Amino acid sequence: MKPQATGALLLMMLLSCSAQSASEECNLPPKVQQQDVRKLGEVRWVVVKSFADYPAGLELMRNANSSIVQFKIKDDNESLLLTERNIVAGNCLVFHVNMTIQDPEKSNHTLILDGPGVQVFGGAVTPYDDKGRVDIHQGCPNCLLIVYHGVFEGTPGRILLFYRSEGKHLDAEELKAAESEQRRIAECLKFNFDGGFHYDGKADFCLEKKEENEA
Repeated sequence: MKPQATGALLLMMLLSCSAQSASEECNLPPKVQQQDVRKLGEVRWVVVKSFADYPAGLELMRNANSSIVQFKIKDDNESLLLTERNIVAGNCLVFHVNMTIQDPEKSNHTLILDGPGVQVFGGAVTPYDDKGRVDIHQGCPNCLLIVYHGVFEGTPGRILLFYRSEGKHLDAEELKAAESEQRRIAECLKFNFDGGFHYDGKADFCLEKKEENEA
């Protein structure tokens, strides 16, 4: 194993161990329980704010227009297909990844990437594997908070994402009321709140038809 890869894996292990303590120290909303993960697939989830703590992620935040996620639970109830459709600098960037639902007695994470997925950009389909580990918290029926841990092109990093269920993402009054709490959480988790992505309420989403047209 290459030294660089070894270092990245060791750091990922440390991040995994610290996930629980960060959740407690920053008083995050309750973590989604194993038996409740399937309920996430009942709606699509729109990113209203997101932040990153690694260089490529910061660049992505600066160029993002919109992001919408769907969870499709598989028949075994132990895994799911996560599809994330982004518009970045006016172009569709789509990820399709399989993830396993974790037993809380064995892992601090809600989901773990189950092997390489695929990335679709500009009609090109390429393998995608960022060693993703997902912590999902839910403080209300229409909101989600996700902390995504990964290794992005060899660089370990995190992404913090605040979601609203599709339709509720346009509730300006509710979004405004949530902003101070989102800032508190972001800053407690050591993200720069002013340097992230903030959905403007107007940008279109990369849905299936648009993705096919670009292929």
